[in-house]
Amino acid sequence: MRVFLDTNILLDVIEDRVGLVEASQDVLSRCDELQMETFIAWHGLATAYYILKRGRTLSEAMAEVDRILAWADIAPITKLTAHQARALNFGDFEDAMQAAAAMECQADLIVTRNIADYAGSPLPVATPEDFLRRYGQPSTT
Repeated sequence: MRVFLDTNILLDVIEDRVGLVEASQDVLSRCDELQMETFIAWHGLATAYYILKRGRTLSEAMAEVDRILAWADIAPITKLTAHQARALNFGDFEDAMQAAAAMECQADLIVTRNIADYAGSPLPVATPEDFLRRYGQPSTT
C-alpha cells in the first residue's frame, strides 16, 4: 500500500506539535511496521527544511532532512502534475498540489488533518486517527 502524507502530518512530527504529534508519529510508525510505501511532496520537504533551519545550524537542519529521507519517498513532480493540480479546482492550490503529487505516486490514501481541504479529492483521504482505526496502532516495542 502507498500512503501519501500531507505536509501538516510531517510538520506535526518535526515541530513536536502538542496534541498532534502522537497520532502523526503513530501513523509513521504503523506505515513502517506494515511496510507501506510512505510519500511526501517535494514542496513539503522544502517547507519542512524552511522550518527546520530556524533555530538550528545548517548541518543540524540537513541532518533532520536526512532523517526524513530515510523513511519518506518523494512523490515525483512534473509540469503535468502542476496542470493536474490546477484542474482539481481546490479552494487552495497548495492542497491541490498535494493531491496531484499523491496521484502521481499512485498513492492509495492521503493522510491529513484537514479533510475538508480535500473535498473532491480523486483519492481517499483520512485523518491520522481514521488511519490508525483502520490499520491499527503501532507496536509499543
